[in-house]
Amino acid sequence: MKQTDSDDVFKITLRNDYAFKKVFGTEENKAVLKDFLDCVLDIPSQNIEDLELLDKEFHNDSVNDKTGILDVKLRLKDGTVIDIEIQNRWNDEFAQRTVFYWAKMYTENLQKGEVYTKLPKCITINIVGEGFKLNELLHSEYRVLEKHVHTELSDELEIHFLNLAKAKKQPTGTESDEKTQRLVNWLKFIETDDKEVRAMLADNSAVMEQANETVDVMLQDPKQRWLYENRMKYEHDKASWEHFGYTQGMKAGISKGLHQGVRQSKLETAAVMKNRGYDPDEICSITGITKDILQTL
Repeated sequence: MKQTDSDDVFKITLRNDYAFKKVFGTEENKAVLKDFLDCVLDIPSQNIEDLELLDKEFHNDSVNDKTGILDVKLRLKDGTVIDIEIQNRWNDEFAQRTVFYWAKMYTENLQKGEVYTKLPKCITINIVGEGFKLNELLHSEYRVLEKHVHTELSDELEIHFLNLAKAKKQPTGTESDEKTQRLVNWLKFIETDDKEVRAMLADNSAVMEQANETVDVMLQDPKQRWLYENRMKYEHDKASWEHFGYTQGMKAGISKGLHQGVRQSKLETAAVMKNRGYDPDEICSITGITKDILQTL
């Protein structure tokens, strides 16, 4: 697709949830999604073939509602439900948050009166841009295991984390395992905002070339560019809000700590003076505490 001068200035990264869903969460790009899932999940490729996209609200103008996350939801032929979410920055609540949303996804599929065996397997895939703290792995997979012998209680819980920062540092073409190398390439493709890097990665993959063409269309379409920028602005605003909240919390905590420390010091001084027989009025004048409090010391 022909590029314009403005395309060289305007950059797109799939760390933006609108762009990510545009590439991985549409009917016309099912082949892209299947190839990505085949790299992440330890299941036969044929089990991914007949996947069904579940959440279609992406296709209306509600993407302007910045309160939600534009994740990709799908169901496999065997009933397994999968949710894929892009998270630009790790935060300390994210592990608990992803377990909560996994549980919600798991239980909402049980109809009234049905037995628990009807509950489907649910998988969440979390793609993290910066600050992943759980381990140093490129791809982490969490399940419910017995502590000592590591046997699995159930295969219905499966939570994945994909570390984009780790993938970015990974040299291209160094993985001996073909499936792992494909995953590294996809994560590099998602992480970058450099069209030359995307083009290079797509050179050896027809499916990735299809994904790259979707990004090119976004670059050419004014409405899609506006929606992309709208979501990106929200990400920047959210980061600013979180930083402001953290800063204000730190200031409030320091102020409270100093206040409590000064008060404790006054009480200790008053107690020493009282034990040494100082006049109560003098103690109160020096320390600033009341006579009622002095009597309790």
